[in-house]
Amino acid sequence: MITDEDLTRRVNDISQSLSTIVSPTQQDKILDKIVRIVKNATREQLQSRHPQALVTSMLKILLRYENLLHRNGLCDWKRRRRFKIARDCYYALLKGYLPERSRDVVETIVEVIHRDRLWEFETFCFELLYSLLDVNSVNGGLIIHAIWDKLSLPEITVEDARAMVRMLYELLDVYEWPATQETVATVERMLALFYASIIARLTATSNSSISALYASLKKGLEVCLRNTIKHLSNDQLLVIIQHMCSWTVAAGVTDEIVLEFGSTLEYAAYTHRAVLYEQTLTPTIFPLLMRMVGSVSRLISLLGNRVLQYLLDRRNNRAIFDTPRIFFEQTRLNVRVSYCREEDRLFFKLHRELLHDSLLRSLANHSDSRMNLEMTYCTMCLIAVEVPCGFTAAALVCLAMNLQEIVLQQQDDRVEVACHMHATIISVMSLICWIHKAKVFYDYVNRIVTERAQWAPHLNPPIQSQYNFAVHHVLWNKPELFFVDWEARYGLWKCFRLVNSSHDTIIDRLT
Repeated sequence: MITDEDLTRRVNDISQSLSTIVSPTQQDKILDKIVRIVKNATREQLQSRHPQALVTSMLKILLRYENLLHRNGLCDWKRRRRFKIARDCYYALLKGYLPERSRDVVETIVEVIHRDRLWEFETFCFELLYSLLDVNSVNGGLIIHAIWDKLSLPEITVEDARAMVRMLYELLDVYEWPATQETVATVERMLALFYASIIARLTATSNSSISALYASLKKGLEVCLRNTIKHLSNDQLLVIIQHMCSWTVAAGVTDEIVLEFGSTLEYAAYTHRAVLYEQTLTPTIFPLLMRMVGSVSRLISLLGNRVLQYLLDRRNNRAIFDTPRIFFEQTRLNVRVSYCREEDRLFFKLHRELLHDSLLRSLANHSDSRMNLEMTYCTMCLIAVEVPCGFTAAALVCLAMNLQEIVLQQQDDRVEVACHMHATIISVMSLICWIHKAKVFYDYVNRIVTERAQWAPHLNPPIQSQYNFAVHHVLWNKPELFFVDWEARYGLWKCFRLVNSSHDTIIDRLT
């Protein structure tokens, strides 16, 4: 045991000794002094003093031993032994301070690394920071905030900033975030810096050093964010999704900005694992997604559909619905139809009008883009297989009928676009028949498919970039080639007449 006065004297002596250049022999003696302090001082004595002096001294010794190892080679067993003693002493010192003095220890380590520009020793720095997580599970948010604070300094150089971010995304690749509000606050700060780097990259000028710095960090910050995303809980992922959806629908956002963060938004949605839609498509997120889906911007609508699909697709059906096709009655498909949860049915019933209008705008606004059309088609199919009930079936048929009416009323020369739309409509109709084994409805759909095959094959899938029309092909709105509202209503009624659901009201609204 040592007294408080003796501890203070020893710590001051160690700090002064390391302030000058020391020989390897002197360094060994200083390490022995720190080892004796760690062994003999109580936990209360250590924590009663700021950890800066001892932690800083320990970092200097560790770095010097590491340099000696690299310079003299690994065959020097004495150097390796002394390095192991120093490393064990460092870990013991951390255990004496953590977790009570976590903030002070983190700030001290980051300050030493920054002041002495140790970022170039990437492995060494990573081990120092990872030791904080390994020894006593220090909250990673403290480390991230400390590094962010250094990145915000006006004198920071681009080289140092990049080195810091590289160290950070290596750390985030292994850090498991706790489900706390502090985690949410840290992620929000990370998002804000990422967005600032995107804006800076697109608007940076030669006379703006801050913009140039932020712009240079964009790629590294994106990696940080992705490494963070894969370790977050569902609720924490929703924070990222909500923020990035808000950016997308903000006034003045450009396609270039959307392209910069779109893949990260998709990755967050892909990583999220939905159970009930009311928990994933929250009252904040769902309206934002609907604004994206129904946007006049082709890119934003495309991104909105893709994000929505990742949040809807609980049984990995998304790849199956890549393009419209006919779902024939006797065909065996690798489509995994979900069990319809009552909570999900009520969710879509509550939001039916908003969903209907948004999807219809997406189809109508971007019908000339095959990619957009197929993406919205995929969204419709996922709703059909994830919530397979009379209500969603009727809602999707209503949407398809409204879309058909819009296409038939269009008086322009975009024949290929109209063919794509009609192919999409009949594909959705056949999928609903396949899911619910709707015999009467199937007969009606198959009748139209057959009629089109003879007189207008261009109205059936598959979608083609260019059509070759034969002499006998019908290029006008022949009634037998299209769906009639009362026939669709009757097919749905025959399928669901014995089911106690609220689909009847929406069936009546097909007209």
